[in-house]
Amino acid sequence: MDSPASRRDFLQQAAAAAGAAATLGLNAVPVQAQAPPPDGASKFARLRALLRAPGLLTAPEAYTVIAGKLAEARGFDAVYIGGNMMSMTYLGAPDWGIITTTDMVEIAGRIAREVRIPAIVDADQAGETSLNVYRTVQLYERAGIAALHIEDSVNPKKMETWAGPGGPTTSALQTVERMRERLEAAVDGRTNRDFVIIGRTVAEDLDTVIRRGQAFARAGADVVMNSLTGFSAEQINRIAGELPVPLLGIGVAKPLLTNTRMKVNIHPNMVSQPAMALCDAMLQELRTNGEVTPRPTLSADILSRVSNSTTYAELARRWLSVP
Repeated sequence: MDSPASRRDFLQQAAAAAGAAATLGLNAVPVQAQAPPPDGASKFARLRALLRAPGLLTAPEAYTVIAGKLAEARGFDAVYIGGNMMSMTYLGAPDWGIITTTDMVEIAGRIAREVRIPAIVDADQAGETSLNVYRTVQLYERAGIAALHIEDSVNPKKMETWAGPGGPTTSALQTVERMRERLEAAVDGRTNRDFVIIGRTVAEDLDTVIRRGQAFARAGADVVMNSLTGFSAEQINRIAGELPVPLLGIGVAKPLLTNTRMKVNIHPNMVSQPAMALCDAMLQELRTNGEVTPRPTLSADILSRVSNSTTYAELARRWLSVP
């Protein structure tokens, strides 16, 4: 198997050759037809800076554009867009690997482009093969997404776990060698060095999480992710201390975060699931009573801010004034 360095050298040489061909006019792509830099390029650098800065980075769920803008308005530095949410909210399907890469890029990209803070986004396994992983990274990067995470569970994702009684309680894991190859493909696939690649292990054993996390970091992962479910503060700090890259946890409880060495805490399904419950409650109330009790709505100033209504009003006045 070729080394990561040799593959990267090949890709760089291929890019240089393509550039030379364009200069000489050999099958050159017209300048106007070339893809522009991704809108989120500055968000990539911003997320990198946040990962280097001291303190814990908290990323709440952004299940819609408005949720993302509200997170930004409330002072959060990043948002998280999860596959479970995207599959359930936009497809009405369980998180069993049913959602496609195309779906996730479309949904998450639409949200990520409309906020000024970086978005960390689920990519599941990022495709069936390492070739798929390579292309997936490029699609996410072009969509303005600042980071993706690639996990080591085996497809069909979670199907056996949730299919019914008697099934296994944990997901089967890909081999470390397979994940190494996939993460190397992800590194080769990005064109902006600041785009963040996160290696996620769904392992539940402390030592396995550490071993896999170290292997993922050696393969080029910029961050290692684990749910950290069931681990004590001491165990979380041990994992973080034995990894050469930052550790990302999922909804880790506040009491465990005192003096934590964990770097990022994401909060998936924080808003989307309660929003679904509120929708159902209001529909039941309307069906039963023929009306619904008014609920609190966004204040006028916040609504104006997240909808950009002031900007649009100014533009409308300007353009409507033209004879």
